[in-house]
Amino acid sequence: MQILYNNGARKFALIGLGQIGCSPSELAQNSPDGRTCVQRINSANQIFNDKLRSLVAQFNGNTPDARFIYINAYGIFQDLITRPAAFGKYPVNPFNALSLLAVLYGCLLGTPSESIYY
Repeated sequence: MQILYNNGARKFALIGLGQIGCSPSELAQNSPDGRTCVQRINSANQIFNDKLRSLVAQFNGNTPDARFIYINAYGIFQDLITRPAAFGKYPVNPFNALSLLAVLYGCLLGTPSESIYY
């Protein structure tokens, strides 16, 4: 960040971590039932995000000619993950063979825009 600032950058957007513990990979590898988000990972993400938010405030205080913003990716996706139906989506169960096909061949099946996976 300092190098960018020293080279003239004055506008920065720092994006926090999302809910990695809810990703299909983590659900498949570490979730007890394949559906419950892995809380220890999400808790670590929240600690990182809190520290990043503090760092953004510090940067804004120390460099009045620059603007740093924090983007809360964790919060942005909270509703989408906990209430997918409210957005016209349905969650993909990584252990469901049809869901796996939808991920792999989504363009052919025409369902990727209706499912939550990343």
